[in-house]
Amino acid sequence: MNTNKQQIEAYILTDLDRLDPVTVYVTNYKPGSGRIVIECFGSAWASYWGGMSGMTLQEFFISSENDYLLNNLIKNTRQTDFDQINQTANRKGFSICVDSDVDIAMQSDEMAECFGADWMMDLPTCSTVEYEYLGRIVNAIKGAFSDEAVK
Repeated sequence: MNTNKQQIEAYILTDLDRLDPVTVYVTNYKPGSGRIVIECFGSAWASYWGGMSGMTLQEFFISSENDYLLNNLIKNTRQTDFDQINQTANRKGFSICVDSDVDIAMQSDEMAECFGADWMMDLPTCSTVEYEYLGRIVNAIKGAFSDEAVK
């Protein structure tokens, strides 16, 4: 067994708008290689990047698009947009009302009549609640990392 002790930086973000305190653990293994662990209100997300062009994880995080970071931190970023299905069906004169995938399956005949034979392939999607929530956290972390870089 090999043990390699690494220096971990911890950030605790408080007084955030519409967020509980956020704890962020950053490990920069070597230039261009690092890991982040984010914890907020009992939930945690983690990711590793091994090809950050010589940047620290903090620099890489600041320079990356939120969508890219979020897709690395969480698995399911999209979900069925039930509101859009209901609105479109009502606009077309159908009385479809769904709020779960089970509801959609139970009304498959009406869905096919309203949206066509390939309706299952073209269901509208929207961001998951977790995606939106973690997006706010990622923005707060970027702010903290940017403030630190300026100092």
